[in-house]
Amino acid sequence: MAKAASSNFRTDIEGLRGLAIALVVVFHVFVGKVSAGVDVFLLLGGIFFFGSQLSNAQRKNGLTFFQSLLRIIRRLFPLLAVVVAATLAGSLFVMNKLTHVTMAEDARAALGYFINWQLAFSGREYTSVRNTVSPFQHLWSMSAQLQIYVASLLVVVLIAFIFRKFARPVLLVVLSAATLLSFGYAAYLNVDYQALNYYSTASRFWEIGLGGLLGMLLLRKGKDGRSVVPPMGRVLRWVLGIVGLAAIICTGIFLDGAQQFPGPWTLVPLLGAAMVVLAGTGGQPVGVTRLLETRLFQFLGRISYALYLWHWPILVLVVAYVGTSESAENAAEATDPGVSGTSVDPLVGIGVMAVSVVLAWISSKIIEKPLRQGAKPARSWVLISPRYWWNSVRVWPKTAYAVVIAALAAAVVVSPPTLEQKSQENTADLLNAAENRELYPGGLAFLENKPAPEGMPIVPPLEDFRALLPPTQPDGCQIGFEPAVVITHKEYNRSEEECAYGDLDSDRTLYVIGGSHSEHFMPAMDIAGRQMGLKIKPLLKMGCPVGSTIPLYTGEDYPSCREWSGYVMDYILENPPTEGVFMTGTRPTDYMGKGPEVVPTEYVDVVKRFDEAGIRSYLVRDNVWHVRHDGSGQQLDMRRCVSEMLDGTYDGNGDPVNDGSSFAGAADPEHLTSDEIRQINEVCGTPVEAALQEVSPQYEAYKGLNVQHLDFTNLYCKDGWCPAIIGNMAAYRDAHHFTNVFAETFAGEIVRQMQADPPFGPIPVEPLDEFPEVPGAVEGGAVPGAALDDTTGAAVNPSEDAAGAPAAPAASDPAATAPGRALGALDPSVWETLEQGDPAGAEGAAGGQGAAGGEGAGGGEGAGGPAGGDANGAAGQDPAAPAPAPADQAPVAPAPAPQPAPVPAAPVSPVGPLQPYWDPSVGKYYDPNTGFYL
Repeated sequence: MAKAASSNFRTDIEGLRGLAIALVVVFHVFVGKVSAGVDVFLLLGGIFFFGSQLSNAQRKNGLTFFQSLLRIIRRLFPLLAVVVAATLAGSLFVMNKLTHVTMAEDARAALGYFINWQLAFSGREYTSVRNTVSPFQHLWSMSAQLQIYVASLLVVVLIAFIFRKFARPVLLVVLSAATLLSFGYAAYLNVDYQALNYYSTASRFWEIGLGGLLGMLLLRKGKDGRSVVPPMGRVLRWVLGIVGLAAIICTGIFLDGAQQFPGPWTLVPLLGAAMVVLAGTGGQPVGVTRLLETRLFQFLGRISYALYLWHWPILVLVVAYVGTSESAENAAEATDPGVSGTSVDPLVGIGVMAVSVVLAWISSKIIEKPLRQGAKPARSWVLISPRYWWNSVRVWPKTAYAVVIAALAAAVVVSPPTLEQKSQENTADLLNAAENRELYPGGLAFLENKPAPEGMPIVPPLEDFRALLPPTQPDGCQIGFEPAVVITHKEYNRSEEECAYGDLDSDRTLYVIGGSHSEHFMPAMDIAGRQMGLKIKPLLKMGCPVGSTIPLYTGEDYPSCREWSGYVMDYILENPPTEGVFMTGTRPTDYMGKGPEVVPTEYVDVVKRFDEAGIRSYLVRDNVWHVRHDGSGQQLDMRRCVSEMLDGTYDGNGDPVNDGSSFAGAADPEHLTSDEIRQINEVCGTPVEAALQEVSPQYEAYKGLNVQHLDFTNLYCKDGWCPAIIGNMAAYRDAHHFTNVFAETFAGEIVRQMQADPPFGPIPVEPLDEFPEVPGAVEGGAVPGAALDDTTGAAVNPSEDAAGAPAAPAASDPAATAPGRALGALDPSVWETLEQGDPAGAEGAAGGQGAAGGEGAGGGEGAGGPAGGDANGAAGQDPAAPAPAPADQAPVAPAPAPQPAPVPAAPVSPVGPLQPYWDPSVGKYYDPNTGFYL
C-alpha cells in the first residue's frame, strides 16, 4: 500500500483525486465535454464515507447525526460561500445584464445545495437558448453529493441504533440494494429522460454507493490491521493500474458523458478507478500508483475541492468577457448539459487554468484546510449549547472566518431577493404602460401602420426573463421535455384548478395544442378567447408539435414527444373541443430553425385524424426563426442581440448580415430614438426570404381538409425584414419565441382571421376554371385613383381618389411589399363594396353579397362579383352602374343588398372575410382578404 498499514491515509487515492480534477479542468477548458472526473470523485467519496460513519455511529462517544452533519457542512460550505459570492460579484460586472437575475437565482440554489434540481427542471436551455451557461452550473455535483450524504448518514445512524453489532452486514445489504435500484433507475432514465438523469440525486446515488461497497468489502482491514484483500503480485498491480488509468482517461475521449452518464456506460470509468485503487492496495507502489504519488498529483489532490469550485466560474466569466474560439462556437450547440459552449483558445485556456490553480491554492490554505475538521466536540444532542459552538469556532483561524463572513455579506448585498425585487418593480411599471396601444402598438405598428412614439423604454424589460413568458409557464400548464404527461390542470396536474383561459364561463372550447410555438400565442389567445366567447384550453409540451418526429433542439431523438403525442391525441378525440384545435401548420426545414418552411407529413396526418373526427384545425403559419447568416446554422438570440446593441458590445461575431460593430450603443437605453431602433433592427433581424417560402406550403398540404389557415407574418415582418423591436416592444424572448406582451397585440387579428366566413380553408381540391376579376385591382395592388410610379409602376399614394375615398397604400406598406407574397392592399371603399355587395347590382345579378365567388345569375356560380362580368371572368360594367338586363327582358331595379351579421367583439377592419380563388395567369390562389398570393 502507498502508506504504512497502520495509516488510514492513502496517498495514491489523494493522487487519483488530483488526476480526476485535472481531467475535469482540461476537458472543460479545451474540449468542451464531460470527462469521467466527477464520477471518479463520487466513487472516491463513497469509499470512505459509509465505513467511517458506521464506525462513528457504533462508538459510545461517537458524534450524533446532527454533529456529523454539521462537520460535513463546516468542511464544505465556507469555501463554497466564498466562491459563490466572488462569482456572483464578477457576473454583475462581466456578464450580460440579461443574466443577472438568473445568476442570482443559481447562486441561491448553489448555496442551498439544490441547484441540481433547479437545472433538471428549469428547462432554461430551451426557452432562452442562451449563448453562455451559468457560472454555477458545475455545482450540481456538490448538491447531489451532499443530498446523498445527508440521506445516507441518517440511514447509517438508524441501522447502527437498531441492529447494533449486526449493523455492518445489514448496512451492506441495504447499501447493495439501494445501489442496484439506483443503477436501474439511471439506466431507465438514460433512455428517454437523460436531462433529468444527469442531475438526479437518485440516479447519482449508485456511484457513491458503489464506492461505499468497495470501501466496506475490499479496503477494510481485519483484526490484525491488514487489508482483507489478499496480496497481489507486482505484475498484477501493474496491469490493474494501467488498465484502470486507460479506462478513466479514454472515457472522456470516446464516450459522450453528457448523454451516457450516470447510465450503464459509467461503469467504465468507475471500474477503472476501482482497479487503480486496488493496484495501490498492499505492497510497494508500482506503475500507476507511483505516478499518482508524485508531487504534481499530490498537490492537485490537496486542492482538488477548491480547484473544482474555482475553475468553472473563472472559465465562464472569461468566455463572457473575451468570447470563444471558432471551435467553441460550434461547441455551443453541443448536447452537453454542463459544459456546452465553453472551450477557449489555447493561450486563454492556459491562463484560466493558471488563475484557477492559484486561487484554489490560496483559498485552500486559508479557508478550506483550517476549517476542514478542527477539534471534535464531545458527543451531544444539544446543538445550541454555547460550549459546543465555542469549541467549534475557537479553532478557526481569524483569517478564515473573516473571509467567509465578508463573502456572505457580499452575497447578501447582491442577493437574489434584492435583484428580483428591483427587476419586478421595473417590470410591473413597464407592463402597466405597455397596455397603452398609443405608446406601445407592438405588431399593430406593422399591420395597421400605427405609429410608435419615440423616447419610450422597450417592453417587456429584457432583464426579467419570467416577464417574457406566456401565462402557461408560471401556471404549470405545459410539460417539459421529459415526462410524457398530458397537463390539464395547473401546477402540473397537482392543482384542482383547470388549465383554462379566455372566457372561463363558456361552454365553447378551443384547444391550443403542440409545442412552444403554439404556446407563445397564449397571451393573445387569452384575450381573443374572451372576445369570441371561447374557453381556451392548452395541451402543450416543450418542443413537441403533436405527432412530430423531429429531434430535440440538441439534435437528440425525442421519444417522449412521440409518446405524449399519442396520449394527447387520445385525449382530444375522447374529449373533442366544440370549436376546434389551434396549432402550427408549418415549421422550418432544419430542427435548429434554418429555412425554408415545410409541412411535415406527420402534421398532415394529425389534421386528417381531426378532420375524420369532425374537428376543425386552425393552422398557424409558423413564425420566422432567427438564424445566423455566416453558415454556422446557429440560432441568433434576438433578446441578447438587442441587449448587447444597447450596450454597444454586439459585433455579430463575423456574421455578414447581423454585424453591429459600427453601432456604439444607445445614448439612453431607457429612451430610444427612432434612429437607434432602426440601427438595432438592421442588425437584429432576419430577411423573410431566408425563412419563408414565397407561397405558404400549408395551403397545398392541407387542401380539402377541414382547416382554417392563419398567417400573422404581417405583424412581425415588414419590407422583407423581420426585426427584433416592433412598435416599442421587444418581439422575441430568444431566437424564435414571441414575448408575451408582443403576442398580446396579435389578439385582434387572431379574432378577425378565425371568424372569417367563408374561411381561408378548406381551399378547393382542384383549381377553379375561371378567374373572377377583383374590382379595382390592378398590377401592383393599386386601385382607381392611385397614381403609378413611372419607374416601378407601384402606387404612390395620392391623398384621395376621384370619389373622395382614401388612397391605396404606398409601396412601403407592409402588405404591399412583403417580398414574393403581397399584391398590395385594396382601397377601403372597394372592401366595403366587396363585403356588403354593390348597391347598384341586385343579388343574383352581380354576385350576391359581393363575394368574388358568390352565387349569382349575372356571372354564373362563383363568377362576376360586384363588378359583374360573364362566366369567363370578363370585365363587367362600371361598378357604380346597375348591371345590364338581357336584351329580351326589361331592366331590373336594383334590390338592397343583404347586410352581413356583425362579428362580435372583432376589431373594425377594412379587410373583409372573402374566399381565396385561383388566378390562372400566375398559377396561384389569390386571397382578397390580404392581397396575398397564397
